Amino acid sequence: MLPAFVVLLALVSAHPVRAQGDFSLRFYGTGRDGVDRVIIPLDTPPRPVDVADDFTIEFWLKALPGENAAPPCFPSEDNWIYGNVVIDRDVYFAGDYGDYGISLADGRVTFGVNNGAEGTTLCGRADVADGRWHHIAVTRSAADGALAIFVDGQLDMQGSGPIGNVSYRDGRSTQYPADPFLVIGAEKHDAGPEYPSFRGWIDEVRISRVVRYRNPFEPPVAPFTSDVNTVALYHFDEGAGAMVYDTSDAPGGPSHGMLRIGGSPAGPIWSDDTPWKRLVEPASIPTPTAQPSPKSTVTETDTPVPSETASPIAAAPSATPVVTAAPSFQKTPATSGSVPSPVAASPTTAGPPFWFLGIVVAGVALAGVGLILMLRRKE
Repeated sequence: MLPAFVVLLALVSAHPVRAQGDFSLRFYGTGRDGVDRVIIPLDTPPRPVDVADDFTIEFWLKALPGENAAPPCFPSEDNWIYGNVVIDRDVYFAGDYGDYGISLADGRVTFGVNNGAEGTTLCGRADVADGRWHHIAVTRSAADGALAIFVDGQLDMQGSGPIGNVSYRDGRSTQYPADPFLVIGAEKHDAGPEYPSFRGWIDEVRISRVVRYRNPFEPPVAPFTSDVNTVALYHFDEGAGAMVYDTSDAPGGPSHGMLRIGGSPAGPIWSDDTPWKRLVEPASIPTPTAQPSPKSTVTETDTPVPSETASPIAAAPSATPVVTAAPSFQKTPATSGSVPSPVAASPTTAGPPFWFLGIVVAGVALAGVGLILMLRRKE
């Protein structure tokens, strides 16, 4: 019978446990052939992710400079659709209550809502396509049509939009297969290059049936948790496979989604680049007085390296794992009271200490005495 600890070790190896927050999804913006996206069914049967009245949609997003080339936003009707589409709950033509969507236009967040009769698009101001993770939240109030965009907890833009129900009509008849889906990372209908898809990372998507934010707030510092107002929550922590699981436990759910992988390069892919990554400097290295060389940690192709205490907003892990050498510092003359240099001292070439040599000599002497005693016994 195997020892208990061996059996336990085998079980742990067969079922590895992942910490929350260790995966995101990387999209490549192919925008055609129904790939490089996550699709979430809204109907047949109706699912709680299909928000109707008040709602908040929030997520973490990272986009590299230049990878989302949609032109600047113009605040009119459904103009959000011309940005690089991040979340698409659009439909073709009439027969629905309404729709909405979120995109990046010139690197700024755009958010639009239409109630079937009129539409409004808000154009954000903060450039989020800077290679860093940003918390994005959009809110909508059904009673007065109030819309808002928050970036990293700060109000980025607000305005008035259409009122009333904007959900997908249950049992709606359509000849367009993509209509009854919420799509993440792409323009759902592949309508053409003038409606581009998103290129970058998305993590931690939470959809709520209330307006969660009306004033500036502190962005979350850990993965979202579900509550009674959460209708869908996607951690994107599966790390493999073609399913994304709704962990909200909302009544009528779950609202699970599916990856549609394809394109060149094929996306979306699972990535270990998340908002929760930290680059921790070795504690043993003292703080230097000299300034680091301008190119010691940031090159023309690198993203800025966050400090140990930086918030998730400032964290900017690279798209692929990169081993970064410790910063090099310019040499400065040693002065009294100066901070020690972070460069380790060279090893000395002096011989071993005298006490060590004494121990060696004593050991040799004892060995000789033992040998003499053995020889006398044999005689």
